[in-house]
Amino acid sequence: MLLALWSPKGGSGTSVAAAALALVAAGRGESRLADLGGDQPAILGLAPTVVPTGADGGLVGWLSAGPSAPTEWLEDLAAPVSPGLSVLLRGSGPLEAATAEAGAALAVALRDGYTTVLDVGAAVAPAAGAMVAVADVAVMVVRPCYLALRRAVADPRLAHSAGVVMVEEPGRALDGSDVAAVLGLPVVGRFPCRAEIARAVDAGVLRDRLPTGLAAPAAALLDGLSAVVDGRWAA
Repeated sequence: MLLALWSPKGGSGTSVAAAALALVAAGRGESRLADLGGDQPAILGLAPTVVPTGADGGLVGWLSAGPSAPTEWLEDLAAPVSPGLSVLLRGSGPLEAATAEAGAALAVALRDGYTTVLDVGAAVAPAAGAMVAVADVAVMVVRPCYLALRRAVADPRLAHSAGVVMVEEPGRALDGSDVAAVLGLPVVGRFPCRAEIARAVDAGVLRDRLPTGLAAPAAALLDGLSAVVDGRWAA
């Protein structure tokens, strides 16, 4: 199972939501977190990890090698996070150089044998778009922000998404019904903005002390994956 999370705008909370989902999924079975954004080691409090020579460049290096890159390279990219969870490191270099075909091949490879959460972030490169399109389930992460929604409606990844995760911010004029109406997708998860979540992320202790405000909506979203039919959440 490959669950891809993406956002039309940076700073929406995609990486934190992806980390929470991967940590909860690891409590249910062997899981991986594929980090295209590059922020997961910091979010999870990991020590700097050297990418092995055979997989130089991380996921970006795998993508740059093209669709024929060996699947075995992915195992070399995995850094342990917690029992049952590893993170596949982004590596360095521009994602834009990778082709859509390479992105599709990587998405297929990530499906094999694990529950994999893919943190696409706000990347708009062809490879990133192809991974969203090929994922078993793709979910947009967005704040109820007018500017973000304007970008989202014009984003081709919207057509491949099953639902929306909304990061709730106090004081916003828009709510979940507005987001669903504008995007034409159901709001399938609500992650709150809370001080304890920000502190856990800033301190790099998310993997050790996942706040309830993240754990509960992440578990509910994972439970709801069975309701996805033909790329859309069942009503």
